[in-house]
Amino acid sequence: MPEPVEPKIDARMPPAVSPVHAPSMDHASRRMVALLGAAITAGFEAGAISYVLPAMRASTGASAQLASWLLSVFVAATLVAVPLAALAVRRVGATRLLRGSLMLAVVSGGLATVLPSPDGVLAARALQGLAHGPLLPLVAAVIVTHWPPEQHGRLLGQVSMAYGLTYVVATIGTPWLLQLGWRTAFSFGACLALLSLAWPLPASAASHESERPAPWWLAFSRPMLPTILLALGTGAGQSALVWMPTVAATRLGLGMTATAPLMVPLLLGGLFATACVIRWLDRTGSRPLVITGLTSAIAGVLLVVAAPAGAVFFMVGGAALGFGIGMLSGGPLRYAAARALPRDAQGLAQGAVAWLTDVGLLAGSVVVGHIAGRGADARTAIETALAVVCALMLLCAPAVFRLARQDKVAA
Repeated sequence: MPEPVEPKIDARMPPAVSPVHAPSMDHASRRMVALLGAAITAGFEAGAISYVLPAMRASTGASAQLASWLLSVFVAATLVAVPLAALAVRRVGATRLLRGSLMLAVVSGGLATVLPSPDGVLAARALQGLAHGPLLPLVAAVIVTHWPPEQHGRLLGQVSMAYGLTYVVATIGTPWLLQLGWRTAFSFGACLALLSLAWPLPASAASHESERPAPWWLAFSRPMLPTILLALGTGAGQSALVWMPTVAATRLGLGMTATAPLMVPLLLGGLFATACVIRWLDRTGSRPLVITGLTSAIAGVLLVVAAPAGAVFFMVGGAALGFGIGMLSGGPLRYAAARALPRDAQGLAQGAVAWLTDVGLLAGSVVVGHIAGRGADARTAIETALAVVCALMLLCAPAVFRLARQDKVAA
């Protein structure tokens, strides 16, 4: 006698009211564990790598250039992997690709742990970029495809919360982890991916050879244009976060170690924003939250660079910036993309949001680095660079008024 098949969670299915369907909510919760595990895997990588680079140099005597390549090859591979995964979702399925990405994360983390030569570690880091880059957009595509629309905002917010909390924990705990060796972060990341694979994922939708994949240009079609511009602006805003310790050091005359407590409001602001997204996104839609996020992020940058130099103004500005970027990155843009394109094109929609945010981050980082490195006065140069980031966000801000006031699911 064949075993009973677990009911698939699908937005087209009506809510279960019969006791026969009661276990489906438990199945949904168990499957969310795997998705949250993928977000945790990505969050740990993002939070840990900034400590791995100096630990590698201290342990091996590697040059700063070689250490920086560990990050550069990862980012380059990510920029390649995200659009490729977005194009493959329609043919292969988001669930299969997510499982494959987690498997590759396990393998690449293991290789980065055991390969002795620097070239081998760089190759493993490139594989890690291919694995980790698509994780969050694939998780979002799985949620949009397999869960009812009225739950999308809450679940996307939970994924962002898992990512953010793990990032914070990684920034605090990685220095202790690296006391066991500079490669232990790679091993731990591989273990997180392996644990995620232990939980079930929603079944992939059956593919039909007669069905044509969604064309790639849908990701840049007219319904997606507001989300595209806002993703670029969000990425530019994220580039400001990287420079916050440097701003604190130059404006307040502190050592880099002494700036760490001043970053706490920024982190807390981001976590609070994600909690607000979980609470309100399904109720209000993306537009009010994006407006709030943009306003808060721009106000935060202005407080940091234009208010009188002082710890209080810096921490208030950091909290506002963290809240704004957390609000923009915590689900509203993915939610808007879910409403812009039909469900069978969600791989493209979610991939476009992730990829263009990374492009905005890269462009913003290049602009900030170029401006901050010029001029004799370091403080003035950095303040000018962050003001330019603020201007880039303002250029993208009008797109928010093209978002629907109350999002509806695309047919």
